[in-house]
Amino acid sequence: MAKRFFLASIFCFIQMLCAATENNKIEITAKHLESTKTTVDAKENVLVYYQDTIIRANTAHYDKTKKLLVLDGKIEMIGYQGSKEHSNHMEIYTDTDEVTFDELFLVSKQDVWLYSDDVHKKEGNYTLGTSMLSSCDTTDPLWKMFFERSEYDSQAHFMKVYDAKVYLWDMPMFYTPYMSFSTNKQRSSGLLFPAFGYRSSEGLLYEQPVYWAISPSMDLELNPQIRTARSTGLYGTFRFVDSAYSSGQIRTGYFKDKVSYSEANPLINDSHYGLELNYESSRVLSHLSDFDFTDGIYLNTMLLNDIDYLNMQSNNLNQFGLTPLQESKFNYFTNSNDYYTGINAKYYIDTRKENNDDTLQVLPSARFHKYLNHFIWDNLTYSTDFEINNFDRKEGATLKQAALKIPLEFTTSFFDDYVNIALGEEFYYSKFFFGNGEFVHDDFEYYSNIHKVKLFTDLTKKYEGFIHVMQPSFVYLRPGNEQQSPLEFSSLDEEQKELFTVGLPEEQYNARLGQYFYDENMNLKFFQRLIQKYYLNRQYKLADTANEMQYNWNKWSLYNNITYAHEFSKIRDTSTRISYHETEYSLSAGYTYKEALPDFINTISANDIDLRGSYMYNKKITLLGGFTYNIDEEESKQWYAGGSYNRECWSVVTSIRQDIVPRPTGFTTDYTFYMQLNFIPFGSIGTGEPQL
Repeated sequence: MAKRFFLASIFCFIQMLCAATENNKIEITAKHLESTKTTVDAKENVLVYYQDTIIRANTAHYDKTKKLLVLDGKIEMIGYQGSKEHSNHMEIYTDTDEVTFDELFLVSKQDVWLYSDDVHKKEGNYTLGTSMLSSCDTTDPLWKMFFERSEYDSQAHFMKVYDAKVYLWDMPMFYTPYMSFSTNKQRSSGLLFPAFGYRSSEGLLYEQPVYWAISPSMDLELNPQIRTARSTGLYGTFRFVDSAYSSGQIRTGYFKDKVSYSEANPLINDSHYGLELNYESSRVLSHLSDFDFTDGIYLNTMLLNDIDYLNMQSNNLNQFGLTPLQESKFNYFTNSNDYYTGINAKYYIDTRKENNDDTLQVLPSARFHKYLNHFIWDNLTYSTDFEINNFDRKEGATLKQAALKIPLEFTTSFFDDYVNIALGEEFYYSKFFFGNGEFVHDDFEYYSNIHKVKLFTDLTKKYEGFIHVMQPSFVYLRPGNEQQSPLEFSSLDEEQKELFTVGLPEEQYNARLGQYFYDENMNLKFFQRLIQKYYLNRQYKLADTANEMQYNWNKWSLYNNITYAHEFSKIRDTSTRISYHETEYSLSAGYTYKEALPDFINTISANDIDLRGSYMYNKKITLLGGFTYNIDEEESKQWYAGGSYNRECWSVVTSIRQDIVPRPTGFTTDYTFYMQLNFIPFGSIGTGEPQL
């Protein structure tokens, strides 16, 4: 992807000339000094103190009548922000602050230098002749930029450059006949750096961003693009800030495929378009009220006809991800020390379907939560959750639901707080209303309660060299009563039962163990989390055993997460990774295994190993790479390799990888090449991510 190339700091060099125009006092010292009523001449070791600048030269001549200071021979200026200037001839009109240089050489404190054959300043306007700019060594710069002439307005802080060429060694990399920018780091309208790329099925890609700074709080970016073998398209992004704590973005785009491309690549649509809106605010009503609460709003919406609307964007807004099922959502919440209230809505677009009339939407849902509080006694606590949900669609059954859950818990401790016991009762009530269909019963009511007993402790002990924290717990859960009306859940229509589920949990014991080891500096060295459930009324009483652990030793790290299914006497899934990190290099190897057992029919099996690594050959060269290999299929699933080369004044990053890209008709495997050149400190030119 091509990035913005030029920064406003390019003109920090010659702003030195107007750094202090308030005081025109001149002081001249030299080994030989001659003075008359109208002139001053100085030779050998000449130093001129002019405003905030020190000027060293071989000779100096000052005409008091013309207010003209002329310096010659090995001129060096030190002043503005640590910059240095060198020239052979310099003229300054001290009354008008008009300045002329011949063969000016400037060096900034960032070691960026500029050479110009002619520089002239008058009334705050600068004109530079043929110039060369770089941050590399002056004798043989690895990169450099030439421009025929440039103009700078110091009052408007605006610079114009004509016929600019960028070279890497002697190879031309970029040319523009005109470039303009602000030097005070304020946004300004104009062309941004273009993007270039290539994809075998779409041809060459060229995108030329156009930027419009509408106001300090608004801007617009248009991104017209050409894909030579496919067609042309246009994206536009409007960004705004409407308060100190809220902002948003609106994007839309349209791309129309050529007939020849559609015939060669049959897709559901030959036009790809969409509309996106993102908005966030950390204050909505809270700052207008005397009540002590906070609130916020988050909106992320997406309307599109297929996934290619997203694939052809050079950069994406914050959205659900490049998946065929796109989600839009709206959230608003209020929060205080005692209560939380939230309203949210979700809208889904399945780009694989012709329409989304049968896609279930959440429009909207609301939640009220009362935080944990005491009831009668200090060790008797309760909380409250109340929810309203509206599941809607054009075709198919719909559902409106109201649900209330109140957990009540009594907690006490024994043996000097070494053992804690909690007795809990959880009450649940829900009412369901069905619509958009012919049903025997249009409503359903459900009530249940659950009994809980929990034994737990939290133990910490310090040993010589380490600290051990242990948190075991044992929970007994027993289902209470349930009531269903006007009929049992199992007697509802199949279309109704697909919308929700109810029922009591099974009677069970739940044992958990968490333990953590820290060194004396509280760095985590080892942790383990073990979970085991035991069901009293199942044929296979032991549920899956889950164990997660990680061990950190010096520069090594070992992680494992495993789930064992006792019912099938098989490992359900496991993930293991071992890593080693040094300053110069890092290595990691991982193994992932997942088996599709009969109790979960939608599980996708996996049996993969993957390797990753990076190596810093020296301060300039870094290499990296990795791959994922499927053991069952005996083939590579994904791989990448690349590296970077860094110098003081430039760097390059390049990689080639295998990617899985979503398409309107499924997923395709593409090979992606990426390269980025960085011209320090100004910016970078990238080739994008062309597909081979």
